[in-house]
Amino acid sequence: MTTFYIIRHADKERGDFYNPQLRHQNQPISQKGREAAQKLESFFSDKPISAIYVSAYRRTGQTIEHLAQAHQLTPTVDERLNEIDNGCIDGLADEEIQQKFPQVWNSSIERTADFRFPEGETGEEAQKRIVDFLEEKRQQYSSGNIILVSHDGLIRLLMCYLMNIPVYKRWNFQLDTCGLMEICYQPDFEAWKLVRFNQIMRG
Repeated sequence: MTTFYIIRHADKERGDFYNPQLRHQNQPISQKGREAAQKLESFFSDKPISAIYVSAYRRTGQTIEHLAQAHQLTPTVDERLNEIDNGCIDGLADEEIQQKFPQVWNSSIERTADFRFPEGETGEEAQKRIVDFLEEKRQQYSSGNIILVSHDGLIRLLMCYLMNIPVYKRWNFQLDTCGLMEICYQPDFEAWKLVRFNQIMRG
């Protein structure tokens, strides 16, 4: 049986780190984030890791760097693990979003239907990315432990998929930085099993 460990990236630096290729801020992790990320190693110390996948954002690679070195693995970048693309509202203050994109703002507040970020994705489109990734890797690995390092919005969309609830319910889930989610696929039931969600490493 294959087990997937999905980790939200560590705490990130504040400031302007805009990356035009990503069309988003691409912050590195902070000192607080580095300290939290190092605590992940003890959880995985007795678990053989088959592969590590990260998004194209540097904070995901930095989050898992210490653990990857301990297991002598090189993380693979897969853009399907990128955060939901919120288009041209990235970096805008709430007041600016309300003024420039009132329909998007209202949809995010009402949370009764999916919507598209201006020049970006819908929740369902982003959810399809992570689900397609998992299905591909589930078939690729018949057993072992796989680590994914991704982002808050995308992981909450994955939870909606696992719980079989609409994507606009994703804000009902709380996910902290370095929060750990564990799932495994049950072939006999053709279904995913949620083992843990938002576990934080202590000590």
